[in-house]
Amino acid sequence: MLSDIRLTALRWNRAMTSKTHDEEPRNIASIVYVAATLSIVAALCLPSEGRAQSSRVACDKTDTQFAVTAAMPDNADALRKYERNVSGLSGDVSTVLLGDSLVEAWPRELSASLGAGPVANLGVGRDRIQNTLWFIEHERERLRKIKPKSIIVLVGTNNIYLDKPCGVMESYQKLFEEIRSLWPNGRIFSIQILPRGDQMKGAAENIGSVNAELSRRSRELGIRTIDASDIACGRTTPCANYKSDLLHLTPSGYEALTRIAKAGIGSS
Repeated sequence: MLSDIRLTALRWNRAMTSKTHDEEPRNIASIVYVAATLSIVAALCLPSEGRAQSSRVACDKTDTQFAVTAAMPDNADALRKYERNVSGLSGDVSTVLLGDSLVEAWPRELSASLGAGPVANLGVGRDRIQNTLWFIEHERERLRKIKPKSIIVLVGTNNIYLDKPCGVMESYQKLFEEIRSLWPNGRIFSIQILPRGDQMKGAAENIGSVNAELSRRSRELGIRTIDASDIACGRTTPCANYKSDLLHLTPSGYEALTRIAKAGIGSS
C-alpha cells in the first residue's frame, strides 16, 4: 500500500514539474511533493490511538494470554508510586480507588467523600489493566492488611487502543477475580471507560462495546458498574470537564465524576 501511495505521489510530482522549465517552480513542486509524501507516510504510521481495532474482531489464544498476564509497568516511577501508595496504607481504610492517571489525579478533598471512612487512592498514571493486576499480585500480602468495604475501579482507557475489546473484557474479568480473592467482603464498583477525544469520538465504538458488555456481565463478574458518561458535555468538544488533551479531567470534571460515583455507590 505504501509503495502505491509513493508511486501516485511521484506521478503527481512529475506532472507538476513538467509544466515548467523554470528552476524555481521545479523546486517548489519538489518541496510540495516531499511534504505530501511525508504527510501520507505519517498518516500510515500514526500511533495506535488512531487505529483502534474493530469491536467485532474476535480474540484468539494469544490475545487472551496477553489480556490476562500481569505486566510490570514500563517505568520506574510507577514502581515508586506503588511502593509509596502501599506504605502509606492504614488499617482503617474503608474505600480503595484503583486505576490509572484518572484515579491518581482525583483531588483528595473530593475522593475523600467517596467512603464512610478513610479512602486510599492507589491509582498510578499510565497503568493498563494488566499493570493493576501486577500491582495486586506483587503487593498482595501488604494489601491483605486492609479490609475495604468498597473498591472503586477506573481503568481501561489505556487498553482501548492496544487491545481488542474482547481482550479488554478478559483483562477486566481477571482483575475482578483478583480483587475478589484479595478482599472477599468488599463491594466492587467499576466506573465505565470514559468518553475521550475530539467530539468524544476517540475509539467510541470500542469503548461502547466494552462498557455495554461490562454492564451486561456485571452480575456474573460480581461487580456494579457506574456510567459516568454524562460528564462528557453531551459528547461535544471543547468540554469544560476535560483538559485540552480530551482525556484527563479538569476540577469541574472531577466534581461531576465524584457526584456520579457517589450516586452509583449510594444506590447499590
